[in-house]
Amino acid sequence: MNSRYKSVFGGFMCLVAAGLLLHSYDPNYEGMGIGAEFGPMFYPRILLIMWIGLSIGMMAEPFLGREKDIPRQRWGMLLGMLALVAGCTLLLTEIGFLFASVLFCVTACIFAGYRGPVGIALTGVAFPFVTWYLFHEVLLIRLPTSPWFTWV
Repeated sequence: MNSRYKSVFGGFMCLVAAGLLLHSYDPNYEGMGIGAEFGPMFYPRILLIMWIGLSIGMMAEPFLGREKDIPRQRWGMLLGMLALVAGCTLLLTEIGFLFASVLFCVTACIFAGYRGPVGIALTGVAFPFVTWYLFHEVLLIRLPTSPWFTWV
């Protein structure tokens, strides 16, 4: 993508994300709490703030001179990952967040070409457990549970 168009696209995406972030503070969302002191816009706001940061980076990249040639898109990898995400999303309600995310992380690592058992174990097993613990025990936000173990 031309650096000028990349900067314009980054600005457009920044405006879209800023508009959505402002809308997330609409009073209609206030009474829809899901646990502890967090409303339904807690996680989307985190994603929107990251989106704004990435958009600002896209706008600034041509001016910083750090632009690199982007390798050709590997459509098989992209569609395969999309299928893995769709499968994980469908499994969330069937086997719960923890088991679905462990299955997704392990298969995504293998699909992406990582073969080291230590890296796959750390990424594929430890990361979902830490994420589940953070949401379930610290933030008190309930995630889809497993039909086999009610505590997971």
